[in-house]
Amino acid sequence: MSYSFNELIKIRQAYRSFSDKPIAKDLLYDIIAMAKNAPSACNSQPWRVYITYTQEENVKMRESLQDNGRNVFLDTAKAFIAVYKNEAIKLNLGAESKFSLLHFVEYDIGEFVAYLTLAAKNKGVDSCIIGWVNNEKLNETFSLNGKCDLVIALGYAKDDKVRTKKRKDLKEIIINYKEEEL
Repeated sequence: MSYSFNELIKIRQAYRSFSDKPIAKDLLYDIIAMAKNAPSACNSQPWRVYITYTQEENVKMRESLQDNGRNVFLDTAKAFIAVYKNEAIKLNLGAESKFSLLHFVEYDIGEFVAYLTLAAKNKGVDSCIIGWVNNEKLNETFSLNGKCDLVIALGYAKDDKVRTKKRKDLKEIIINYKEEEL
């Protein structure tokens, strides 16, 4: 399955209900291999991922994402990709720079996640980005160390109907919008 880029960005959406079909580990690796091409400041690639795809591992992952009744829809997800920051990035951008590479990590991870969800959709796998993570429980459960700000839940959509997207008009997005120049 492969889409044109224009079609891909129109049909990619968050799914919260997945079918029973499992996701193969090789397919997850292919998706990550595509996503790793995302750009990053000074090619720092500040992301690291932890994946789960077996029933046993997924149950443990859900425990780190469903505290206090949150994210109950994750019961149907067939795989998870936890995205960690590489805290070892400490290179300076130069003597005249006011920033280190750490300044750009959040933006770079955002690009990586965008690439990851688009790569998944292009392979026929649907996803939902989960922004609430019990980092302490996640690290303890899987003997990990680091900061995980988000997890991507993956599966094959139970209903893959593309919802009508309500998006702001360009004049609400472009600060200096000038219709007469179009």
